[in-house]
Amino acid sequence: ATTDSRPLFTYIDSKDYDLIINENNVPRVFNRGGIFICLAGEGYVTINEHKYPLSARTMCVAFPGTIIQEFKRGEGFESYTLRIDTGFLRELNFPSAPEVHMLMRENPCMVLSQEQLDSILQICNIMHERDTRTDHPFRDQINRHMLTLLCYELAGIYAHDIPVKREPCSRQDIIFRRFLSLLATDITISREVQYYADKLCITPKYLTIVTRQISGSSAANWITRSVILNAKALLSSTQLTIQQVSNKLNFPNPSFFGQYFLRHTGMT
Repeated sequence: ATTDSRPLFTYIDSKDYDLIINENNVPRVFNRGGIFICLAGEGYVTINEHKYPLSARTMCVAFPGTIIQEFKRGEGFESYTLRIDTGFLRELNFPSAPEVHMLMRENPCMVLSQEQLDSILQICNIMHERDTRTDHPFRDQINRHMLTLLCYELAGIYAHDIPVKREPCSRQDIIFRRFLSLLATDITISREVQYYADKLCITPKYLTIVTRQISGSSAANWITRSVILNAKALLSSTQLTIQQVSNKLNFPNPSFFGQYFLRHTGMT
């Protein structure tokens, strides 16, 4: 199944983790979303500056723009990882989606019950089995519906364990969700509210009203938060110079970047 010629979902074998997650404390910003489940053993992961212990049945949910600062696993560690295409996540729309989206972002890791774990793995196994039928005339459509089923299952887990207000998705909800998706992919392009408002075909004033209404914070604050989060993660890497970090975040020069960082964190 493809979205813009990319697979809707990809299984990542644990032996390939070192290719996508550097275990030397070098931050990694993920351009796609996905789920990670610890099946056995123990470890820990640092996501967006928060450290989470990993043990059997711990699930972590990642969205585009999620920053993994640190990942460690002990002896006997076993896991399951599924990467999900960004485009599909943007298109997904179901009641309470923005609320669930926020809950998952603020609570990326949670311990599943055995029943919840079995349900998720059952769906994933069926997805993989159906995906191998390359000659099926409706393979893409089946994969898309199976992935939607998985997303509903994940949303249901969050709705069950963390109360979620159930109501139809309003236009404001949709705008806010699309704004967050744009932040994940375009934060290195622009730090201006005008840029994101133009992308959403609305005025900067209306975007700010919507973000305040949905999240209690302005669009400018969300942009700054995203920039600083990325900056902190990149600066903690000894492999990147300040010049490289400044360039990566699209600042005109290191001096301007340093002033911006100081203004918003109080630190040089």
